[in-house]
Amino acid sequence: MLTTLGGLALFLLGVERISASLQALAGPRARRAMAGAIGSRWRALGTGTLVSAATQSGTATAVTALGLVASGLVGLHQGIALSLGAKVGATLAIQLAAFALSDAALPLIAVGFVLTLWRPSRQPGGLLLGVGLLFLGLDLTVGAMGGLEGSELFIILRDAAESQPLAVALFGALLGAALTSSNGAAAVALGLFAGGVVSAPAALALVLGGNVGGALAPIFAASNLDVTARRVALAHLIVKALAALALVFLVVPVSAAVAALGGDAARQVANAHTLLNVVVAAVGTLLVGPLGMLVSAVLPQREESTGPKYLRNDALADPSLATGLALRESIRISDQVAEMMEQGVSYVRSGQWDDDSIAARESKIDRLTRAVVEYLARLRRQHGEDPVSERLLLLATELEHLGDQVRRMQRREARLRDSGIEFTREGRAELADTGDKVLTRLHSAFTALATGDSDLAKQVVEGRPGLEALIAKMRLTHLARLEARLPESRASSAHHLEVLTLFRQIDASTTRVAGWVRDGLEPES
Repeated sequence: MLTTLGGLALFLLGVERISASLQALAGPRARRAMAGAIGSRWRALGTGTLVSAATQSGTATAVTALGLVASGLVGLHQGIALSLGAKVGATLAIQLAAFALSDAALPLIAVGFVLTLWRPSRQPGGLLLGVGLLFLGLDLTVGAMGGLEGSELFIILRDAAESQPLAVALFGALLGAALTSSNGAAAVALGLFAGGVVSAPAALALVLGGNVGGALAPIFAASNLDVTARRVALAHLIVKALAALALVFLVVPVSAAVAALGGDAARQVANAHTLLNVVVAAVGTLLVGPLGMLVSAVLPQREESTGPKYLRNDALADPSLATGLALRESIRISDQVAEMMEQGVSYVRSGQWDDDSIAARESKIDRLTRAVVEYLARLRRQHGEDPVSERLLLLATELEHLGDQVRRMQRREARLRDSGIEFTREGRAELADTGDKVLTRLHSAFTALATGDSDLAKQVVEGRPGLEALIAKMRLTHLARLEARLPESRASSAHHLEVLTLFRQIDASTTRVAGWVRDGLEPES
């Protein structure tokens, strides 16, 4: 069993290396292609399929689609089709694994590893290394699973499962969810069937369940996005679950039909996995209209999730009321900025950025800011200029600027990642600790904004020199590592100093917000 798990781990590691290399080679172009998939649902389906085939990461492609939906670049129907297509293209990894090329695994690993030692050939080398790990992992998995046939306990469990395809499918769903990969569950099914341990219907039931479990990852990813993105993720899960429920009781004739296409046991599982996703994606895209209505009913649109909540046109006749509403809407924007900053500091600490979540939140901040600015501009045209509305205009644009600064942090680390450079462990920890200090001051400033607490705002303003001193200290600490000639510090120096500069600018904006609160943002009654 441990050998089986080890082989599966190598297989998934191989898929991950293939995906990372292909995304580095085609990632930016792939995202642009997905953003352009707005012509029709069928175009979106084809684009999702091609992008995931080119990057070999169905989950990453599906999550990218959610980010595009949340940012307003792609609509609900096109987003559903994109998400379904993402899982079709990703089945190419299982098709590749079905080739009997285990003898080439170690040479591919050796050549790929050597190529990764040089920067120009790093990504092609990573691709070869991943393919080698994929073949080696699958070979170990199939071999180890063949040995399970001698286990009396396994035979009892297998015989019981053979008569309960629904139970096998549920196990597959759990496996796909645990591995966050329908390909992982398909690899287990391939190993069991190729090793002669289970029948074709049982392997198909496992594949069906794995596809449902693999659709859970986008659900979790969409929890931080807006309601439209959550609808797309839910529609994807519903389609996969209904298809699995309908086919799980037809596994015998379906597996016979797949076997009629020809190929050995491994090829049959790979074909079943691909055909299942193709058929489900085509049917789901065909029914995208009813699907959209269903998920819209399950997840109704809330006013606060799409646009301004407090800005009322009828209140423009009363300047005091209108500025009060604009302030409340600005406080909503500050909540979004705070959550975006929390994400940013967390990602700085881990080094793992969710680019689409950051982009979606920045887009929402931009939309709300435009609404507040336009509302205040109309108010000032009707009633003339006044200090309170002017400060509110400055506040709204400063909050938008804060969101832009966090997005710049994400882009800076993306450039670092694309260059194959990493912060030292000490450097990343220092950046994260500095970010925590900036975040604490930002929370205090926004609390003062929400409560009108001028004393708290004054404390934030007076704490600015201390933060400046901390960042200066962090710069000196970084320079000390450079003098120690640590190669990682030299390679990441410009990125490190830029992130510190961004933290300094974020705190400067935070201090300005606190200053306006201290001086008074509340409209006169």
